[in-house]
Amino acid sequence: MPPWTRCAAGYPDHMVLQEFIPGDDTYMRVLTNYSDRNGKVKLMCLGHVLLEEHSPHGIGNHAVILTDYDQALCDKIKAMLEDLHFTGFSNFDIKFDQRDGKYKAFEINCRQGRSNYYVTGAGYNIARLVAEDRVEGKDLPFVVTRNRSLWRMVPKKVAFGFTPKRYHQEMKSLIRAGADHHSLEYAGDASLKRTLRVWKNHLGNIKRFEQYNKKPED
Repeated sequence: MPPWTRCAAGYPDHMVLQEFIPGDDTYMRVLTNYSDRNGKVKLMCLGHVLLEEHSPHGIGNHAVILTDYDQALCDKIKAMLEDLHFTGFSNFDIKFDQRDGKYKAFEINCRQGRSNYYVTGAGYNIARLVAEDRVEGKDLPFVVTRNRSLWRMVPKKVAFGFTPKRYHQEMKSLIRAGADHHSLEYAGDASLKRTLRVWKNHLGNIKRFEQYNKKPED
């Protein structure tokens, strides 16, 4: 890109252009990790993204995730993190490239992501990791999660209305099994005021997804 074009677009310095990887939301993956005080990876949890937000304000945020497992992918990310002596949380946005059958990592966030509750839904409380590692000084075991669970930031109407039908059977099975988790829904804090705010959030999501997202063809 010529410098005058770049500057006219609002980028006054050098910029990197990333190749577009084809595929809808279901080609996305999210990988959340925790590396202990010694730079050793102790937890890795892979999520298969089924739906993302497409509104101007929320574009790219995950809305529905199924936990997944891919040992080869985790091994590569683990090796890189430990070579860097990285400590703390890391969160990778990854996309499966159907052209060559390989995963392409877009970025690393040096924190847990907005959707990190999918890790808790898979049975691993990330706050406990920090406490046991940094406060109690424990030597934690290395775990790659395998538990299947469903995480949502949207009501079921949106989750089923905007994800491909080929995933619906497993989604329904996980809901029936109690392995369905929403970041805002918590029976232990169900006051009237909070319940109304959660319902307001649900209604807002229904409106936004109807406005900005396309329903899948299958």
